[in-house]
Amino acid sequence: MNRKWNLADAFPQSCTDDVRVVARLLPRRLFGTVTWGTIDVTFFGESLILPSRLYLNEVKEEKIQTLTERQRWILYCMYTRHHDGYIREKYVHRLEQKQAKTDWVLLYLIELSGEYVREILERIEPMLQTWSEEQLRTFAAANERYLQRIERRIISYWDLHQRTAYPVLWNSDYVGFRIAQCYRSSRAHS
Repeated sequence: MNRKWNLADAFPQSCTDDVRVVARLLPRRLFGTVTWGTIDVTFFGESLILPSRLYLNEVKEEKIQTLTERQRWILYCMYTRHHDGYIREKYVHRLEQKQAKTDWVLLYLIELSGEYVREILERIEPMLQTWSEEQLRTFAAANERYLQRIERRIISYWDLHQRTAYPVLWNSDYVGFRIAQCYRSSRAHS
C-alpha cells in the first residue's frame, strides 16, 4: 500500500524540529514514490508511522557532517528503511559506531530485525542488549501484536534463507532466533 507519508510521523514529537532539519537535506524525487508502504506502531504512548521502504538517494557526507548528533541518528534511522540492503547495513553500522541509545532508535532496530539479511541481524543483536530490560518491556507491553509480527517474519525469512544452514527451528545458533527470543522474554515479563 502506498499512501502519503510524512517523515515527521516516523519519529516522536520531541524530534519534530530535528526531523525538519533532516528533511530539508533529503534528495528530492521528481517522479516515483519516496516510500512504499507504512508500518503503524505505538512507541511509548505515541502513534508513529514508519516507512516500509524508502526510495531515496543518500545524503552527501558533507551535508551529514552539518547535522547535530541527534539529527544524524534520525537520518541513520531513516536509511535503515532503505530499499537497498547494503545501505540499510551501512546505517545500522553508523548507529552502532555512534552508540545511538535514544529510545526511538530501538524502534528502527526492532523493525529491521524482522528482515532477512543475517549480517544486519548480527549487528543488531548486540545493540539490542544495550537497552534496559525495562525499556524493552515497556515497548513490548504497548506492541504485543507488532512484536508477534516481527517474530513471524524472522521465522518466515529463516525458512526461506537460513533453513539449510540452521535446520532446526528455534536453534539459538541462528541470530534471528536469539533476537526473537529476546522479544518473547520482553513480552512475557511486560
